[in-house]
Amino acid sequence: MKSKFTYEALEMVINGIHAGVWDWDFVTDKQVWSDQFYQLLQYEPEDIVPGYQSFLKNLVHPSDIAAVEASIANTLATQEPYQAKVRLKTKHAGYRYFFCTGTPKFEGGKPSHLVGAIIDIHERIALEEKLIKNENLLKEAGSLAKVGAWELDVQTKEVTWSSEIYDIHELDESTEPDLLNALSYYKPWSRPIMEEAIQQAFEEGKPWDLKLWMETAKGRDKWVRTIGKVTFELGKPVKLYGVLQDLTESKTAEEKLSVIFQYSTDAQLLLDETGIIDCNQAAVKMLRCKDKIEILSSHPARFSPEYQPDGRRSVEKAIEMDRIAYADGYNRFEWIHKRSGGEEFPVEVTLNPVHVNNKRVLLVVWHDISDRKAAEAQIRRSEAMLAESQELTHSGSWESDLVTGENHWSNETFRIFGLQPRRTGPDTAEFSNMIHPDDRETYQLHIRNAITQQIPANFDLRIVLPDGQVKFIHAIGKPITDASGRVVKLYGAIMDINEQKKAEQELIKAKEQAEMAAVAKSQFLSTMSHEIRTPMNAVIGFTHLLLQQNPAPEQEKYLNYLKYSAENLLILINDILDFSKIEAGKIELEEVEFNVRTLLENIRSGSNQNAEDKGIDIQLVIDDALDVTLIGDPVRLGQIMTNLVSNAVKFTEKGRIVVSAMQTARTSTHLTIDFKVSDTGIGIPPEKVANIFDSFTQASSDTTRKYGGSGLGLAITKKLLELQNSTISVRSEQGSGSTFFFTLTFPVSKKQMEQQVRKNGTDTDLSGMRLLIVEDNAVNIFLMKNFMKQWRADYDVAENGRIALEKVQETDYDLVLMDLQMPEMDGYEATAKIRSLPDPKYLRLPIIALTASAMLDIKDTAFEVGMNDYVSKPFNPADLFAKISFYLRPEQ
Repeated sequence: MKSKFTYEALEMVINGIHAGVWDWDFVTDKQVWSDQFYQLLQYEPEDIVPGYQSFLKNLVHPSDIAAVEASIANTLATQEPYQAKVRLKTKHAGYRYFFCTGTPKFEGGKPSHLVGAIIDIHERIALEEKLIKNENLLKEAGSLAKVGAWELDVQTKEVTWSSEIYDIHELDESTEPDLLNALSYYKPWSRPIMEEAIQQAFEEGKPWDLKLWMETAKGRDKWVRTIGKVTFELGKPVKLYGVLQDLTESKTAEEKLSVIFQYSTDAQLLLDETGIIDCNQAAVKMLRCKDKIEILSSHPARFSPEYQPDGRRSVEKAIEMDRIAYADGYNRFEWIHKRSGGEEFPVEVTLNPVHVNNKRVLLVVWHDISDRKAAEAQIRRSEAMLAESQELTHSGSWESDLVTGENHWSNETFRIFGLQPRRTGPDTAEFSNMIHPDDRETYQLHIRNAITQQIPANFDLRIVLPDGQVKFIHAIGKPITDASGRVVKLYGAIMDINEQKKAEQELIKAKEQAEMAAVAKSQFLSTMSHEIRTPMNAVIGFTHLLLQQNPAPEQEKYLNYLKYSAENLLILINDILDFSKIEAGKIELEEVEFNVRTLLENIRSGSNQNAEDKGIDIQLVIDDALDVTLIGDPVRLGQIMTNLVSNAVKFTEKGRIVVSAMQTARTSTHLTIDFKVSDTGIGIPPEKVANIFDSFTQASSDTTRKYGGSGLGLAITKKLLELQNSTISVRSEQGSGSTFFFTLTFPVSKKQMEQQVRKNGTDTDLSGMRLLIVEDNAVNIFLMKNFMKQWRADYDVAENGRIALEKVQETDYDLVLMDLQMPEMDGYEATAKIRSLPDPKYLRLPIIALTASAMLDIKDTAFEVGMNDYVSKPFNPADLFAKISFYLRPEQ
């Protein structure tokens, strides 16, 4: 079926679909935009001059310009309809989505016109469906017709035109027309029709009423209606006259409306009392029918379920909706339709009564709102989930409109503040009163910064509930600006953190208690260390002295047992203190130059006596490439290797011990070494291997009873290696021995360091040297005097720091041995005062600290006040002599 629409019907179609019509004349490169086009964008005609460049520059979103240009180019290249979804800038509502369509017209292979429309589809995307009805669209689609009169005097052949005729032909009124000239303006295919009509009028007196194409003097095509009639006198034609009407605009409008009807994305149908009389392609697609014929041959009821969601029968409700449309001239409502396959879907229906061929019918527009309904359902689900999650997490949301002063709170926000939920939140003054007085200034500062600096707010504050209870909340706020950049709203969330704050306060209290416990532990270790080390100093010191007095063989045996037991006790004390330092994070690794070969040879020398006593041989296997100077902490490396070698000696009854160090990698700046200590001792049971590096752990209780020890040596070794980014591993077989190994990388020193040969203790002569011993313990004083006599050193004694300060000013001493804990003035204060004496020699005077304290920061404090070195009690006489000799005889 092909229906011919009246001009009025086409006007009503435009009105029904709310489209902005545009016409682009490629010959003049001018565009005409309908009033509805402007109104959809909220502009007045004088605001924007129609045109392609004006459209791109002023209306199209910058991100969509390329898509529009590509779509236009495609249409001009392929002659296919133009379609594009773009964001256009409205005058008052920012950017909105529009669907743009257009149909091109080509003449001679070149585009002459592009006619189309824009349809606001923003509501579909933004879940806000608003159809803007424009009553002026009818006037735009049906522009006024221009009619001119003409007359031909048959006898004189004179042609007379009214001014409107000249306008239609785009001729100057000074032009004198004639019949042949007038006929020449008709298109070649229209001219024969016009000539035949004139001939029939002359011969038969038959009038004409024709619609034809013509071309103006300026080359513009026009669709005109020509009406003519002849007057006879005495049987002869004497006058031919008529009218010419310019129908170009109505023709163009008709074409435009036809394009809109056919290419609209919304389904459009025409219905009368018999059923569906016409539809567009969108309706075929929406109903998923084979073609247009299938729809036109179906009753409208086929495309609706039996019942609508309100329970009413679709047939009955449809009759009522049609009646309202005819009565009011318009009706819009939501409806459930059904596709040809039975699938139901929601639409928004618009009914407009229109006239087609002088018959009143309904123009029906279906807008599919499936996406919108799904989105609305999702929003409802999200809102429900948000409300539930806020209730579960004790968090709420809020929004404050700075323009209207209105505040909106979620239900959970009200509950957090101890209030019953209501439609709007409290005003600013009421809310301010809920804030704890001490926190109001903080709250006002954050809100002010959010508004003036447009930065999010994020802070904690206290609120006062209606029952007087104080509660902690965490507030988050973010500003929203209008088009001018002014902050108009604040929105955000609050969280009930009262329990969290309580937990934080409990954690702080627990932390303080833990810190106090740590301090108490440190003080306990210091006190116990001092109390144990002081007598240990005397035991070890006098044992050394007695062994040097040529004792009888049996006495020497007893003294060696005593020395061995005292040294084991000292190792136990040192292990406990080292472990405490590591736990407290007080271990700092040094970076000094040292030689690995020299270090390992010294360790073997120190362990040889115990090994020889058991008939065990300690072998050194050292890579020749390691006879270089490295940079690292030789003290801690020595402690690690000494622990491993001492354990090997302790747990090996026969066989041998092999200590090896092999280079595995080397660069221009670093050297990597594999260290390994192997023995043929008792080994470790497989089930105990994983635990031997735990604190206070040995392979078995029998091991502890038989061999002694604290079980801390390997734990300390493991932790010291971890501080150097290494790990220790072990391979062991019970009854066959164990192998401990690890890898360390050291920087290579740029200068080689001469190997330091360890003194064997025979050169202990300090003749000519004068020392000051600052010590308050009588036993330690007696012990030190004996060592000074053995070493042939001159010495004085000061019982406290005050006496020491006086003596160093009276006598030039070569070195001072300074105890730290003494009455009247301790060693720290005495050292600081000595260093502050005016003579520069007091800055050069070597001062070595002697203490039995185990405080973790003793060494750092000693260096801070100006001491040169540190010796811990009880000391090995050889170690003390080495320290003294180092400062008195640096050339050695």
